[in-house]
Amino acid sequence: MPREINIGDKVAIMATVGKRIEDRVTLHIWTANQSYSTIEPKAKSGDKIRLEGEVVHVDEELRRVTVQVLGRITVDASSVELVKKIRRPKGTTPLPAD
Repeated sequence: MPREINIGDKVAIMATVGKRIEDRVTLHIWTANQSYSTIEPKAKSGDKIRLEGEVVHVDEELRRVTVQVLGRITVDASSVELVKKIRRPKGTTPLPAD
């Protein structure tokens, strides 16, 4: 991971469109352990979709991050692209981890 990713940062994940069922399509995310679905009326099988969301958990030991997009998706940190770094004001302490 070229830049450190922290909780609150906005990141992007790339997904590939799979099978279509009416207006819904399955989304396959390279390093996620399961597929997801969403409503995309114009997407075709094989299309790439960019999903953006906020980082809600970082596991530095496993080098995985959880992103709030289509629910919560956990992926390898190397497969996310940093969109916007969130800077906390100096003098504030971060919230304790759950």
